This record gives sequence, structure tokens and C-alpha cells, in this order.
Amino acid sequence: MASSERSLWQHWPALILGLGVAMIFISALVVFEVKQTEDAVVMTFGKPRMETVDKATRVKVYKPGLHYKWPYPIETVWTHDNRLQCYELKKAQIEQCQTKDEYQVIVSTYVLWKVGDPGTFLKAVNSTAEAENKLDDVVRNARSNVMGQHNLTELINIDSSKVKIQEIEAEILKGVEGIAMDKYGIRVTMVGFKHLGFPEQVTNKVFDRMRAERGRKSDKYLAEGKRDAQRIRSETDLQASSKLVQAEAEAKRIRAEGDRAAAEYYAVFSKNPELAAFLRKLESLRQTISEKTTLILDTRTPPYDLLLPGATDLEKKMPAPAGAAQGK
Repeated sequence: MASSERSLWQHWPALILGLGVAMIFISALVVFEVKQTEDAVVMTFGKPRMETVDKATRVKVYKPGLHYKWPYPIETVWTHDNRLQCYELKKAQIEQCQTKDEYQVIVSTYVLWKVGDPGTFLKAVNSTAEAENKLDDVVRNARSNVMGQHNLTELINIDSSKVKIQEIEAEILKGVEGIAMDKYGIRVTMVGFKHLGFPEQVTNKVFDRMRAERGRKSDKYLAEGKRDAQRIRSETDLQASSKLVQAEAEAKRIRAEGDRAAAEYYAVFSKNPELAAFLRKLESLRQTISEKTTLILDTRTPPYDLLLPGATDLEKKMPAPAGAAQGK
């Protein structure tokens, strides 16, 4: 007996190792981990585990962390990526749609989606492939309905303010998100056009219409330019006429003042002809003689006779006033 106990204690490392392995195996059967990017649902014999919240019963969704469950096959764990998924429609990757004004346009569409209600999603589609297959039908129907309510000019236009692609995408999203969430538990966050094109016959019509619109705009700008040019010319002519009238009036005024001043000067010179002759000779000297000028001529030649002695003594040459003569 003692020898058997001693033999058992001799093998305690192996026993501990075996016990650890057993605990790890059992833990793997009853513990599961949910990652940050996942939502998880525990299935009991193929049916989701339920919970009651605010008197409403719903599928219990496990958030990131460690959780417990019964070993397989009693309970299994269903997980799904809870991040946004980008999906481009495949059933009608490039499809023709008709606009309100009966033009055909070629569109390809993408969708951003994620699991919104894991319980509904699990019951209705269960997998990403099936979810995207359902989205194909929902988005195509909504897209056809919305495109049929808008004209071609709202998709392509030389006036960017009339292009309503973002509004059209928002209308398609509005028509998709309610159905996708209620029926399939899919939360659609965005619907957008990846490609927008036109058949050849529509393209030619679009180009013709664009050329016609450009022509109308060109004619409009030319007419506005001619009108502005005529207005500017009229305003300029009016301003020029006004300035000419003002200039002529100013010239007449200056001439009148000059004539008046000249008349005054002539009256003075008529009374003193010697003073007038003297001033004219001074002006002639000022204009003909500059610094360092050498002249060889007869000093009796006007106006250089002013250089003779006594030539500037006007008092002797000027006649005495009438009153002074009578006094004598």
C-alpha cells in the first residue's frame, strides 16, 4: 500500500498536466469568445437563445468578450462580422433604367450595409452571400422606381446646380433601408452610383442637347455684351458731349476775361505809348539775351537802344498830365 502511494506521488507532474489538459478541453467546450468586430448568437438545438427586454422577447445578442454555453451539440455559436460591408450589385451589375422623360441610362450601383438586427438576420438570410442576394432585389426595385421619377437633365446637365444625383441616391436609400431592416435585419447606410452612362443613341441626343444649350447661352451672352457695349457707348458719348460743352463754356469765359484784361491794358497803353514801347522792348531783350551772350551791333537798333544812357528815363519822355499844364 505504501509503495503504491509512493509510486502515485512520483507521477504527480503527469497527473497535473493531464488535469490541465482536461480543464482546457472542457473550457473550450463551454467558453466562447466574441471579437470586437463580431456579433454572436447562441443556438440551443438549432434555435437562438432568447431574452426579455422591456417586456419584449427577442434574440439575445452577445457582445465582445468571453461567454459561456453548453457543449456541442447542445449549443452552438453563430457569429457575423458587424463592420460595414461594401457590396456592388451583381444580378444587374450594369443595367438600363428608364428616366421620367423616357431616356435609357446605364447604371451600376453599390451598397454599404451591416447587420442591424442579428435575430432577424439569422432567421431571414443567415449568411453574407444570401444577404447580398436579397439586397440585389431590394435595391434594383427601389432604383427603378426612383429613376422613373426624374428626368435625364437631373443626371447630366451643363448647369451643375440642376444635377441631383445625390438627391436621387438619397431617395433610393430611403426606399431600401426600411424594407432591408424589417424583412432581413440588414442596416443599409448608403446607396450610390458607381457608374452612370448612356446608350449610343442617347449619348448623341445628349450631346445635341448640350450643344443647343451652349448655343443658347452663347447667344444670350452675345446679346448681353452688345447691349452693354451700346449702353457704355451711349454713356461715353453723353459724358463727352457734356465735357465739350463745359470746356467750350470755360474757354469762352477765359477768352472774355482775357479780352477784358487786354482792353484794360490797351487803355493804359493808349494813354502812355512810350510805356508800351518800353515794355515791348524789355520783353524783346528778355527773349533774345541770355547768360553769356555777346552782341555786336549798333546800340541805336531797337530794342537794344535801351542800353544807351538815359534810355530808361521815361519821365522826361512822357507828356505831363493835363492838369499840370494848365497850372503853369
